[in-house]
Amino acid sequence: MVKRIDSADIRASFTPCPMSGYCSLRSPPHAISDLVTVSAELQVTKQKLERKEIELQSVLAQAHEVSHTDALTFLPNRRQIMVDLQNAVIFSDRYGTPLTISMLDIDHFKKINDTHGHTVGDEVLRKLAGELRQQIRHPDTIGRYGGEEFLIVLPHSTMKAATEQAQRLCEQMRSLSIPVGDQTVSVTISLGIAQYRVQKEDWQTLLSRADRALYQAKHNGRDQWSIDE
Repeated sequence: MVKRIDSADIRASFTPCPMSGYCSLRSPPHAISDLVTVSAELQVTKQKLERKEIELQSVLAQAHEVSHTDALTFLPNRRQIMVDLQNAVIFSDRYGTPLTISMLDIDHFKKINDTHGHTVGDEVLRKLAGELRQQIRHPDTIGRYGGEEFLIVLPHSTMKAATEQAQRLCEQMRSLSIPVGDQTVSVTISLGIAQYRVQKEDWQTLLSRADRALYQAKHNGRDQWSIDE
């Protein structure tokens, strides 16, 4: 709706000159009040938009975290750990730095499920994953590869560093007793280790070599690590 401007309002908008004319324009009182009100409303709206932006960023961050995290163990899921592996291979090819990976498997996990039930099996996975997370040092990363298998990516690390880590993990898990309700479950692990052949293979081949080494560790009696050279 267009507000009608009275001629008296127009005259009131001018400051009289001594020579009996109107020589300067001034704002009517209600215009200043309206301007202050609009400015305050704009400030409130801006603050609301800023809060909404913060909330949106938080939701997006949570969605990203959920899509890249394993729901049971809270470790990086298969998709994320594979991305980590591929990025590490790209970096190694570009700069010629060493890279080693370890495939880790919980020994006789099917027996735990069959004996104690899948609920206990899930709890064992959760607690073991928590222990592994504490043992893995930055910049190494560990993720759930699938089932009871985990993948450890060790950028800037040689076979020697990976075998030392594997030995430490075997000893730690061997001495671990996991309380589940009124029961206590003991576990051991096996690991297969492979060092990346810079610019001579792809990440799929590296992964296959680590898996082959894991099979060898299990074939040799489990509760140990094996390497593929």
